[in-house]
Amino acid sequence: RQNCRVVPMGSDSMTIPRRAGGVTAYWVGENAQITESAKAWDQVQLSAKKLAALSRLSSELAEDAVMNIADDLAQEMAYAFAQAEDAAGWNGDGTSTYGGITGVRTKIINGSYTKSAIDAASNHDTFAEIDANDLASVMAALPKYAERNAKWYCSQPCWAMVFQRLIAAAGGVTVGELTGGKPTRSYLGYPVVIDQTLPTVLTDLSDVAMLFFGDLSMAARLGERRGITVKTSGDRYFEYDQMGVQATERVDINVHDLGSTSVAGPLIALIGE
Repeated sequence: RQNCRVVPMGSDSMTIPRRAGGVTAYWVGENAQITESAKAWDQVQLSAKKLAALSRLSSELAEDAVMNIADDLAQEMAYAFAQAEDAAGWNGDGTSTYGGITGVRTKIINGSYTKSAIDAASNHDTFAEIDANDLASVMAALPKYAERNAKWYCSQPCWAMVFQRLIAAAGGVTVGELTGGKPTRSYLGYPVVIDQTLPTVLTDLSDVAMLFFGDLSMAARLGERRGITVKTSGDRYFEYDQMGVQATERVDINVHDLGSTSVAGPLIALIGE
């Protein structure tokens, strides 16, 4: 969520303008007519979908705990919502499991965005086999306009097995190592964002998006019709002397710009080969 562009939704369904083409500049002579051009727009559709969680706790636990268990459970639900949003945004396949959302990893390998899906070198289909040249190929594919806010997106196993392995292999002693501090999560000056809904397996990842580089906020929108609402009830589980805790929110995610077969988009994927 923090890396995706969040849009407040004023209604259940809304369209957002998106740049589809720009103004053209022409060299002209003195007193010559200037050729007209216009900025082009199209629309991104967002339709609010409900995400919900329900749990319960005993009255004894609520009474005896030194902390507010209901508040703690509400925080746990918020974390579950964030995981569900990440899973849909990255891995959604358009089914009800993901609220009908089709995510980045599903879209980028469907054949319509080949300029944004960069194949690793032959037989590089696990994290242990990815090398610096593979990552350089991904960086080279990113358009200049998306570089300013570019980040790496990967799972913790990928961070350890790819990025930290390559950093360690490069040699030299860093300031962090000298001071005993934790190394900064970055690679070649770009931040590394850890998301555990991205691939975590250490085995074969052929033909799937293993990691990403670019500006996620330019590739996807998260529409928020209503933020998280938490309700509690002593009636739902009355016969068990338990309290029900419910949380809901209404959101949508639209992955709207991954480039095309001829132009790379603002987010580039490395595909296991």
